[in-house]
Amino acid sequence: MPEPATLAGLLLVLGPVVGLIPVAHPALIPVWSASRERQLEIVATHRRAWWVLNAGFGLATVATAAGLAILALTAPTAPGSAALVPGAVAYLAGGVLWCAVLAIRSRVTPLLGDLVAAGTPTEPVETLVGAAQGGLFAAFVLATAAALVAVGAGLIAADVVPAVVGVVQVIAGAGVLLWLLAAGDVVPAVIYLPTLVLGLALLAGWS
Repeated sequence: MPEPATLAGLLLVLGPVVGLIPVAHPALIPVWSASRERQLEIVATHRRAWWVLNAGFGLATVATAAGLAILALTAPTAPGSAALVPGAVAYLAGGVLWCAVLAIRSRVTPLLGDLVAAGTPTEPVETLVGAAQGGLFAAFVLATAAALVAVGAGLIAADVVPAVVGVVQVIAGAGVLLWLLAAGDVVPAVIYLPTLVLGLALLAGWS
């Protein structure tokens, strides 16, 4: 059985890497830059791929939350390292909100695409659903940003990886928060990058 740090590293790396593979599905790539009507049309046409994409984000989130939880519960005790625990809890809370968004959009977006194809108005339903998803997503980003800052501080104190890895978490958390405040949105895939760096450091045995 792998050591806790190795298991945490595997979850932090393999979860996002495997989970985010569906993002590169050729049929869905235009979704991220197309008009809203075209987005709905693409999703309605490729709904199975859309479901897999959202499930992949869910997998990445669950695996990352599990990896952080294992690390928080097994890291050496040191002054300040206790921040790992609330950091992992905050990440889990944000992950629950994100999974709610994924569940809603995996089901609702294809249905809106069907309405567009049938020439049926999508308002006010689309605006209401969009507002609900937007609120949940913003809460997810805020919770995840706080989690990254706490995890980074805990890592620096626990000395289980080089301090620079903890600094990356702190900077990423602050950066994601500023990005959300400035643009009102964040590219979800980017949020997994700092914890991916942490996972690679754990697997490499850096300390």
